[in-house]
Amino acid sequence: MSMKTKQSRPVYLDRYKPDDEGIRFMPGAEFNYGGLPPLPDGILGDRILRGNLKTDLLKRPLTLEDIQRPSFTADELNDLIAYWAWDLWDQLSLRASEGSSGLVPRQEYEALSFANAFYRWPEFMIDMTDRLGIDGITDLARSGREPANKINMLHAWCLGAVTQLGRALYIIMGHNKPDEFLPEFNAAMKFWQALVWGYRGDGYLWSSQNRYTTTALDDAWTQRLQGSMEPLTEATRREFTALMASCELLSFYLHLDCRLGMYDLGPFVLDNGNPMIVRSTFTREDAYSWSLFARDLPHAMTFTFEIDADQMSLEELRLISIGTLMTRPRNYINAIVKGSVWVRDDWNSELRQISLEEATAKYLTPVGDATGGVFEWMTRTPRRHLVENGAFVYYVGMILPFMRKAGLYDHYCEKFDLWEIDERASRVYYELDRNNFARIVVPTRLFTSSETSFAPISSNAQLWRSKYAYV
Repeated sequence: MSMKTKQSRPVYLDRYKPDDEGIRFMPGAEFNYGGLPPLPDGILGDRILRGNLKTDLLKRPLTLEDIQRPSFTADELNDLIAYWAWDLWDQLSLRASEGSSGLVPRQEYEALSFANAFYRWPEFMIDMTDRLGIDGITDLARSGREPANKINMLHAWCLGAVTQLGRALYIIMGHNKPDEFLPEFNAAMKFWQALVWGYRGDGYLWSSQNRYTTTALDDAWTQRLQGSMEPLTEATRREFTALMASCELLSFYLHLDCRLGMYDLGPFVLDNGNPMIVRSTFTREDAYSWSLFARDLPHAMTFTFEIDADQMSLEELRLISIGTLMTRPRNYINAIVKGSVWVRDDWNSELRQISLEEATAKYLTPVGDATGGVFEWMTRTPRRHLVENGAFVYYVGMILPFMRKAGLYDHYCEKFDLWEIDERASRVYYELDRNNFARIVVPTRLFTSSETSFAPISSNAQLWRSKYAYV
């Protein structure tokens, strides 16, 4: 029997060479937007897109001076709109099956959240910027450069993505025109830019701009996590992955079957060439009433693990901006060779390491019980309540970590009616089921008619123009 010899350099590391174009995760698929050339997924798609944008905003790492500029130009906003359109296709097409759910009306609550966030978030974003300043916003984002923190790339990315999707939704419905609400749209994009730039620390706004890496950990944490991992036997690997999968499932249920309860960081390339991934799952979120089922669980559990790149013949690894690990080949679970488990009891408490044995004995059964409790609650909850609760998970949950860390969450609840739906957005609820609007019309228009749904701002638009008449 021949024995497999370890390669001197894992193949996936070639993806980080400056001239490498990556591999296609969706071979043959291309995204079309306006006058841009057809765009494939991955590293090559990012390169072609950025090379064809009008400004240099996304063609280089940004500096603090860029972030401190008070607003974008119309051309810069159009470059952002174009990149968002491709980025959403690039990421969400790989996860198309997650767009619908047998548990909750996912596409309906997403559309309602887009509608509400577009009108409501700018007020909070402008107020937070006035209070903290741009430097304070970037510092706020930097405070999340540790595991098990909801101030992360996923939540920051969502603030930009949902703003764009809310704009697209109202354009699709014919409620708004592309040149309306420009001051609010500009302010929201600047707030998102400051958060992502402060968090990432590499000058970029999307992981795809930096070959699908998000390594936003302080050096001390990176070294600490590397040193914490222990070799896994076949038996302990099954225990490790079983506990991790259980926490992942609970995190999805607690966040109404969406990805806001879990995010990955990486890849951190180890000395032996293997990638280390840091996966955080949020197993309790006290902002949601149904989190009572998880009241005896920690706020978050983090799983750090090393993947044997040679064992799985790893060709490419993408840590996409929504904090999801994608690999080719797809299955990396059997190639996990080391791991460690960490716990954060409350959102503002210290992260601490616990042994795999203790974690399994203490949490595996309670995590399962909590998952069952949330599942039963969902099956007993009326559809309208599920749609509204899901919309709040998006609209409140995405901006909540930043408000909470800044000490402003209670203020926005009491003075700004954070947990309310704008009257204009509330009317959208009744459109969600008509002619399969949320399930078919919206996703079809977003990805097949992107130049109209993600419509650019016209060349003669005035950036001071909001919407001054509903006629």
